Amino acid sequence: MGAPAGVIVVSVLVVYFLAYIYYGKKLLQEKVVKADPNRPTPAYTKYDGIDYVPTNKYVLYGHHFASIAGAGPIVGPAIAMAYGWFLPIIWVLFGNVFIGAVHDYLSLMASVRHGGLSIMSVSENVMGRKARYVFLLYVYAALILVIAAFISVAALLFKSIPAVATLAMIYMPIAIGLGMLMYRTGLSPKTSSIIGVIALFIAIVYALKIPFYIPTVKFAGYTIDPYHLWMILLAVYAFLASVLPVWYLLQPRDYLNAYVLWSFVLLGVLGGLLVLNKPLSGPAYTSFAPKIFSGVPTPFWPAIPLIIACGALSGFHSVVASGTSSKQLANELDALFVGYGGMLTEGAVSSFAVILPIALAWQQPDFPQLLKAAGGAKYIQEYMSKGILALDKVHRFTYGYGYMLGKAFGDLTGFGATMVKFSAMALASFILTTLDTAVRLGRFAWQEMFDWLEEKSRTTYMIIANRYVASALAVIVGVAIAYPNVVIAGKAKPAYNVVWPAFAGTNQLLAALALLTAALWVYAVLRVRGAVNWLIQVPAWFLWITVTTGLAWWSVKVLPRLPAVQKYGAGSLVLISLAIDFLLIYLYVQGLRKAAVVKPAVERK
Repeated sequence: MGAPAGVIVVSVLVVYFLAYIYYGKKLLQEKVVKADPNRPTPAYTKYDGIDYVPTNKYVLYGHHFASIAGAGPIVGPAIAMAYGWFLPIIWVLFGNVFIGAVHDYLSLMASVRHGGLSIMSVSENVMGRKARYVFLLYVYAALILVIAAFISVAALLFKSIPAVATLAMIYMPIAIGLGMLMYRTGLSPKTSSIIGVIALFIAIVYALKIPFYIPTVKFAGYTIDPYHLWMILLAVYAFLASVLPVWYLLQPRDYLNAYVLWSFVLLGVLGGLLVLNKPLSGPAYTSFAPKIFSGVPTPFWPAIPLIIACGALSGFHSVVASGTSSKQLANELDALFVGYGGMLTEGAVSSFAVILPIALAWQQPDFPQLLKAAGGAKYIQEYMSKGILALDKVHRFTYGYGYMLGKAFGDLTGFGATMVKFSAMALASFILTTLDTAVRLGRFAWQEMFDWLEEKSRTTYMIIANRYVASALAVIVGVAIAYPNVVIAGKAKPAYNVVWPAFAGTNQLLAALALLTAALWVYAVLRVRGAVNWLIQVPAWFLWITVTTGLAWWSVKVLPRLPAVQKYGAGSLVLISLAIDFLLIYLYVQGLRKAAVVKPAVERK
């Protein structure tokens, strides 16, 4: 008999509660940043009604959480279950408390203190002007891989679970209506939210009943199957969402999504509490190096950051925090709830909605009942012989989540089967909010890279840095990498199967670089010294060494086995990222040396 589910549930809740109070509030907010509720934020000082908009902290938390919580906290842990459940849960908890949440909060506050500039531009103040443009180039490459990976996963979900597509389409007019209610009618956020949530609930019920199937299309001699057609339509959506005013579609859609995601997390927590005494059929440990990528033995260290991308920590979060959230923060005290709390919530997604359900449903005799009821009968034979790892990464999560809740509420084929679809809707909500935000952030990064051109030729700058051009470029390059299928073991599969480790690796390396930048900001600008400084520096260096080693391993062992398009597309971006990585570390060390000779205004220990 395996360990009880309560081991995961109780451990995670206790760790997160203590981390938020003592590591987040007492240490970061009060001792390091010294957040001041009376200091005007960029949302007020730079208000423009498009990107800089003071926002209610609960609305902003919803937007921020929905934007950062993409497919990473779900797909990554589902893949990592090949190691068993113990190592993934330890990585998620360790990463959340000591790296991820610290990284998110400091990136947000550093941006707020620098007028809403991105973490890349903040690096200029502590590492020099050259660092800023090198960092921007790195971030832009990483965002392209985010777009490529997530648009592939989203298109697959829309094709395989049509109810997800129904909800996504209904979402758009509801989100626009909510934006109008909150910003153009004078209704309070509370009243507007109630109206929006009721409309959303009706939309979910409708979507569960009426799935939307998209046909194969023939155009100009080409046949476009549903997967690739969805990819094109999603690209059009992401472009539009990135160029419209933030309050019009992106923010209210992300905010509404947050209610789906909160419900998803709360159901996961409730399900975990109701199955506390049920034994986990999944092993705590299987192997330190199972074959995960292209049949290559994948060691837990240093490869784990290439697998669990966002559930433990994510560099993309620093770009969101300093790219959109910092421009909407109404009060410095809100940053802890938005930044630190948002990351812990994402960790809860990985723990309660992915790791726990999969470990519970690993190889149960009644699991085939759920597969049959929820449309997964084709997996039954493989499941009976291999367990839940026989399912692909996405379905490990959706069926595992449905199984846990079905067992918790005593209705495996009814409620459990419905929760399979709901979990897919939640995953799609995660993905779409990250996708549209990634394109918007790609636009910001592109525009910042060319700000030097504005003084020399404003006309040329307005053409190159035009928001429509900048957004379109990010979408086109991302889709170009994701569009071709890849052949693995003789079968054509979506591109995310090989793009994922490239996206995850560059994303985690971005986290290391962003955290090092934030640590240097704390050291050089806030003048924090002593043990508190080391609590930020050591995790940053540990992460940098781990991810750099992991990407080097991937480049040697996995990259040569990839199909040509991904090998020269995603592979080139990874190799360029590694080169930029070492240049930025050199500039970081220089900045650290310069800051060390300046006597701190206040010695803190």
